[in-house]
Amino acid sequence: MYIVSSLIFALSVNIDAFILGMSYGIRKVHITFLQNLLISLISFAGTLLSLSLGNRILTLLPSSLASYIGSGILLILGIFYIVKPLLRASADLHAESFRVTLPYKEVFLIGTALSLNNIGIGIGASMSGILLLPTVIITFLTSILLLPAGNHLGNTPLFCLSSRYADLLSGIMLLLLALGSFLS
Repeated sequence: MYIVSSLIFALSVNIDAFILGMSYGIRKVHITFLQNLLISLISFAGTLLSLSLGNRILTLLPSSLASYIGSGILLILGIFYIVKPLLRASADLHAESFRVTLPYKEVFLIGTALSLNNIGIGIGASMSGILLLPTVIITFLTSILLLPAGNHLGNTPLFCLSSRYADLLSGIMLLLLALGSFLS
């Protein structure tokens, strides 16, 4: 039963990683294995911290504040990707037909946003008695799998769009993700 609880926890905190990966795939931004590993490690560290500290973090940082900060980062990224096409000249809009790699500063922002979003859930799970070791291992492995799966799906012909609409769709997805995280 503890493994099932850990798996449910891991899937619930990493669904954001899947959607985030898909939004980058739509824009033809490739997340490399190393970048995926760094994002997952940052998220893992935040999850480990929140699960291990449990009640102590709750007294220092309300779980809602951590969720709001993570949602805020996603919101800023979403707005950026909605406004980005408006800032480029129309000639530049069709120039990006190849896949590019995610910049490392954005890797750290993504990892931090995902980590902060997990803090509130981690505190609650810790207080409910979920086991630390199986939960953090399963959460890390789930993150390693879901982020590139979403990135790959977003890059499939089903989601192939011109970059003008890809940035817009990606931005909308990030805004919805931020809104859902903010409201939960």
